[in-house]
Amino acid sequence: MNRFVKRVPAFLLVATGVACEAGGQKEVSPDVQAAALEVGGSASRALMGTLVAQLTGAMQHGGPVNAVDFCSTSAIGLTSGVARQQGLDLKRTSMKVRNPANAPDEDETAALRYFESALAETGELPGPWVQRAGRDEYRYYQPLTIAPPCLSCHGASGEIDPAVQAILDERYPGDLATDYAVGDFRGVIRVSIPAERLEER
Repeated sequence: MNRFVKRVPAFLLVATGVACEAGGQKEVSPDVQAAALEVGGSASRALMGTLVAQLTGAMQHGGPVNAVDFCSTSAIGLTSGVARQQGLDLKRTSMKVRNPANAPDEDETAALRYFESALAETGELPGPWVQRAGRDEYRYYQPLTIAPPCLSCHGASGEIDPAVQAILDERYPGDLATDYAVGDFRGVIRVSIPAERLEER
């Protein structure tokens, strides 16, 4: 996979960058972009702060086996909890999903392809992107990359601990989320924001 220098590690998210627009997408005004970056960035940081803290604890108490168990049983629930706290809809998605529940919809696929195309063309991953999704919704996308701790569960398929691989094989028979290297583009956090929340600011 392509690499880049200025990355946002999936394990230690820092929401930086500016909103962009991909070809074929509806125009987003500068004022709405700025508001979406603020709202979406805050929500994505809250989600990653929660997930990183919980995942770190799982790793410390039981290693990669405990971490993959945590991800399979708790990550979606924690995402829903943060979403309720923020009053928004949040999701982690990728072109290479592990859990089918995280598979991208049409708009999310367009966003993922935007990041992939930009990375392929420039060698660098762009910052967050704001997308108009229908009349009543904007979507903020925060790109994520693979950090060293992620390789315990997302690294080369032949190098993952057999105990971890056994859990993945049992719970995710259609798993696509392996064979990554440090720095690879992993996917995005998607934050859905009601249009009225941004346009009235």
